[in-house]
Amino acid sequence: MTESKGALRKAALLDAAEEVLVTKGNANAAMRDFAAAAGVRIGHLQHYFPTRADLIRAVLERALGRSLQRLSKVTEVDLSPGATARLDPSDSHRLLAALLQEHSDMADIRMHLEIWALAASDEPAASALRGFYSQYAAHVRGLVQRGRPGLSEQEASAVAATVVSLFEGAAVTRSDIAGMRTAQGDEAIIRTAQWLIHEHSG
Repeated sequence: MTESKGALRKAALLDAAEEVLVTKGNANAAMRDFAAAAGVRIGHLQHYFPTRADLIRAVLERALGRSLQRLSKVTEVDLSPGATARLDPSDSHRLLAALLQEHSDMADIRMHLEIWALAASDEPAASALRGFYSQYAAHVRGLVQRGRPGLSEQEASAVAATVVSLFEGAAVTRSDIAGMRTAQGDEAIIRTAQWLIHEHSG
């Protein structure tokens, strides 16, 4: 089997896992449920993802990578880990508005809520979720450091964690579940995050 075929099969398994999490709302889904959705045997699924936590981790990592690619394309802001160009307020406003839009996808929100529910009673899944947020926060920390290069690593990490919390909370409250989305509220979220990135002095 070539690497390209392997990558395609892996992607198909991840697609099926997302489908289970989004459409079935099954926070207690077992490996057999994911395998059945993909139309494969458990052994085939476990060849790529030995445990449920491995599968969840891969789903989350792919979701983050997909989001970063879309944000880079839409905003034309370099989001690569080594980027050092100064982030000015117009760049950050454009980026934060796009990020908020990313947090408006109900399928993505449902998937994350199901993973949260699973993680509440499954430590390996919780570990995968922590890994996702660690990567997410690291990307935001890079943006914070480009917006305020004078901040220490610890200060930039604290600001990044606050921005992540703001947007993750907004994803739920702005969703159809809570129904609190307004244009004024969205702009307030963006402006608050901008203040954190450019003005916050701790």
